[in-house]
Amino acid sequence: MRRFKLPLKLSLPVLTMLVLAGCNAVSSLNPISRKPVVDLSEFASASSTYCPKIELRQGTESFGVYERGFDGNRKKLVHQARIENTARECTIANGQLQMRIGINGRVLAGPSSASSSTISVPIRIAVVRFQDSVLYSQIHPVSVQISEFDKTPEFVSVVNVTVPYPADERDFIIYVGFDRKDDA
Repeated sequence: MRRFKLPLKLSLPVLTMLVLAGCNAVSSLNPISRKPVVDLSEFASASSTYCPKIELRQGTESFGVYERGFDGNRKKLVHQARIENTARECTIANGQLQMRIGINGRVLAGPSSASSSTISVPIRIAVVRFQDSVLYSQIHPVSVQISEFDKTPEFVSVVNVTVPYPADERDFIIYVGFDRKDDA
């Protein structure tokens, strides 16, 4: 039986390619990877349908949870959440403006965090007619799992919202942010 033998000049490059290919395949399984959970760029960006702009309200883009009685003490931080990206997509159906709103963020476990826990981050989505009325306002809790292996998990929420179509008035705004208050 004859054995196949690679020439020495070829064996090192072939071995290097195999090792790099293996590293690349394993990196996609890495729970600490910084790749977004859902690519919000899949939302249609150019459309002839009116789609209100989306804004993060100042002061609601992040929030921290501390041990009881230690608000603001970094050593007693349980976790902190932050919204990193938003996107929206709009269509018109039956005289209604139907919006698909996407929110992507990250949670950071603090020094007082349990090694593994599931937390709920309260995201409020509000659609308002500029300086006139609130058309939609609701808190959407998003469940996030913190583990020993991933102390900074990402979260994604996609929410469908329907409001009356504004006709010629194009003055709607979508506000997104964290809110701990009861639903208004």
